[in-house]
Amino acid sequence: MSSVATEKTPSKPGSSESPTAENPLIAFAPDRLHAAYREKDFDGMCRQFLEVLDHLRSVTYYAIDVPTTHALNGFVKQLLYFFSQEDFVLSDTYASRFIDLNGVIANAVAMSEFGTTDPYVRILLGQQRNFTKLLALYNPRNRVKIDRRLLFGTSPALATQWYYCFTEGYRNGCADETTLANLREHIAYEDDRIIGINSFTHHAYFGATYIDHERDYLVKQRINRLFQSTPLCQRAVKNKPKKRKIGILTSMWFKRQSVYRSQQPFIEALAKDHELVLVHLGHDRNDLDTSLFKEVRRYDASKNADDLSAVDPNDFAMAYYPDIGMSIESIILANMRIAPIQVTNYGHPVSTFGSKIDYWIGGKETETIDRAREHYSERLVLIPGCAQAPVPLDYQLTYPTLPASPVIINCTWSGQKINSDHLHRLKKIADKAKTPVKFHFFPGGAILGNGYIPLDQAIKSILGEERVQVLPDLGFDQYMPALEAAHFAIDAHPFGGYNTAVDLITLRKPIVTLAGNRFYNLSTAYLLRKVGLDELIATNEADFLDLCVRMIDDADFRDRMIRRIKIADLATTALSHEHVPAFVRAIDHLLENHEKLAAQPGREPLVIG
Repeated sequence: MSSVATEKTPSKPGSSESPTAENPLIAFAPDRLHAAYREKDFDGMCRQFLEVLDHLRSVTYYAIDVPTTHALNGFVKQLLYFFSQEDFVLSDTYASRFIDLNGVIANAVAMSEFGTTDPYVRILLGQQRNFTKLLALYNPRNRVKIDRRLLFGTSPALATQWYYCFTEGYRNGCADETTLANLREHIAYEDDRIIGINSFTHHAYFGATYIDHERDYLVKQRINRLFQSTPLCQRAVKNKPKKRKIGILTSMWFKRQSVYRSQQPFIEALAKDHELVLVHLGHDRNDLDTSLFKEVRRYDASKNADDLSAVDPNDFAMAYYPDIGMSIESIILANMRIAPIQVTNYGHPVSTFGSKIDYWIGGKETETIDRAREHYSERLVLIPGCAQAPVPLDYQLTYPTLPASPVIINCTWSGQKINSDHLHRLKKIADKAKTPVKFHFFPGGAILGNGYIPLDQAIKSILGEERVQVLPDLGFDQYMPALEAAHFAIDAHPFGGYNTAVDLITLRKPIVTLAGNRFYNLSTAYLLRKVGLDELIATNEADFLDLCVRMIDDADFRDRMIRRIKIADLATTALSHEHVPAFVRAIDHLLENHEKLAAQPGREPLVIG
């Protein structure tokens, strides 16, 4: 099999990267490494290792041929061998970089014949001067355990850096049962010596929900307190509010991005009678949609976190955050008082659990209202529908001919949503069904940084290779036809997918969902009800398993579901914008009544008609 690789901006599926001297992995020279070791040029060795690791972070391999496999095994062998040499010590100049690459090292080792770093971690535990090397090698894939209290007792600053880097494993590790258990244990760990924040903090903040959706609030509360204790977040931002002027603070305002796709109609409606300013968070992009904004500002914490000129001073009457947690900048600013009124929505559909956000705009039909105080630290503001407004997809259906067997099932679950619990449900379904099945997984960008092959291995270890195809990170032109080439879909759980459900319904594909009690596992059920497919909604595991098996084995039932979705008027149902005006009314209600609302003693949900 040839090596197939992609840069961070994915190449077209099937394009290959031939092994050449320009490829740092192929060009890696053990002789140079050994020569540097003999001369005790440890910094020089670090630079050689980092050249390959940086390559593995930026180029993802979807398959590797024999020469590349040999090169990867050789590199991992040298890395682990020298890291376990007691006299090889990481200087302060390079130690931090290797800790930052904890996740890349974990993936590289998982791709190799070594599997995990376990034997080398055990060796290091018996050595002196092992600390920073342990922090680079100890990751969620390990079976060996290290007492975290000892790590924080050695250096709270470096252990804090490692603590956040460790959680990057959520991107592709939840599919492996042991890795998921390690991640859950990790985020449950509390230590008063966890100090400060770094560029990986958002992995814990964002990833906690995928790791353990019942305990994520504990992680977010701790991180919010850490942010709010920093001098940066304690700065008093100068604000002179101008009526009806709103800052939109987001890192995701570009077409095809899920946040943009589910909120752009809201912002477009808001722009008609409000002055909007886009505060773009994170690194510069050349594909931002700035058409609705009077002004565009930028805040990039990686360049200078202290440079708050994008928001200080400002004249916003309201700060609106579509996607808190998806960038480090959004977490920083959400833990500050940027404007007198601060609001968020389902861009990433989980409460901040303790930031400085005042209100959460949610949907009447996708919220369990009597659990609002449990699910949100913000005050819930309910509007009709699901509080999302999908941007229609520009795609022409091709109606591919599908085989009678196997039944092809889409699992449009981004990498972090693929967990071993739900994979075992799929196994029960496939084992129980009489008709052979093929599950098509679409992990997307979560598998960049060489998360693809370890994820592929984990899925196939549970479901079997013959039942699985894990697709690479696809561009839109490849993604939609690939989705269309299936009989039906199964929703992710416990964290489902609103935008992927919109994609599937647009393609007239039925979806089976296991409904829960939060937006992220109720939104697909909401869309199915809108198109008259209530029969595909299960509310308990037993019914979910039976329903999926019926969709596989009962062709008449499946065809009936397909016909029903084919005749549905999507423009007036699942893709309707009928509730967009209610979003604007909710914003205006908060602008006009915030002082009175803030003086109320409770946080009972507000209902906007």
